[in-house]
Amino acid sequence: MGKNDKINGVLYIILSAISFGVMPILAKLAYNGGSNPVTTLFLRFLFASFMLLYYLKANKISMKLNKSQVKLVVILGVAGYSLTSATLFAAYNYISVGMATMLLYTYPAIVTLFSTVIFKEKVHIKKIGCLLLSIGGIFTMIDMGATNYNPTGILLGLLSSLCYSLYVLGASHKEIKAINSYVMTFYVSVLAAGAQLIYGAATKSLVFNIEFYSFIAILLLAFISTVVALMAFLQGVKIIGSSNAAIFSTLEPIVSLVLGVIILKEALTVRIVIGSLLIISSMVILAKE
Repeated sequence: MGKNDKINGVLYIILSAISFGVMPILAKLAYNGGSNPVTTLFLRFLFASFMLLYYLKANKISMKLNKSQVKLVVILGVAGYSLTSATLFAAYNYISVGMATMLLYTYPAIVTLFSTVIFKEKVHIKKIGCLLLSIGGIFTMIDMGATNYNPTGILLGLLSSLCYSLYVLGASHKEIKAINSYVMTFYVSVLAAGAQLIYGAATKSLVFNIEFYSFIAILLLAFISTVVALMAFLQGVKIIGSSNAAIFSTLEPIVSLVLGVIILKEALTVRIVIGSLLIISSMVILAKE
């Protein structure tokens, strides 16, 4: 891999992290307009599917998959991405958002471990150091407050991390790498929308009597935090590998917290600054590898 290729891969992951980082802000706006998590996720993936379908048809991009690819896409779309969202939102019912987020962001360690064992990626001291720095930054940055250490919530949070690790690792598979990133993002969005629709219908939690600005927020979620974020992440993983991508993607909570300070007027604390510096340091060190 050439230097320019690596830079492009890193930039894709940074773009993805920023796009995902906007998500909590847009989600809060959607909720303020009367939506709820299930409705927001369903409409987010539904709108993203239509956007991607239009792009693929307009550019005459083939959407054909072989049998092996179909199986992998279904696994990644349902067991990977859909279950990540479902288990994370379920964890919020038992433990604090901070602790659930912290548990989710243990996924770079899981990805690095399995990348070494399954994909035989070389893991050296520098990468391990960067991994520890980034996870340490997450632990420092997120204030869990009066955390409720509910076993069910902790289990759901860890399951969310495991599901997302599955998605990240799956993106490194040669069959997935061969799929156009827009095509892959389209199928993941369709499967995620379907999963949320089934869950929403079963639990009668879908609501559509929401404010107009809530729909706008969800449309932005679909484009920025789904189409752009997923496409950029897949492209980045293809170039720099799953473990490197996982570490660089820890930029996401920094973006969320900074935007929370700027847009939602949330407090800028010392722990946010220190945690952010640790994460950024890990990224700078890894980028110079």
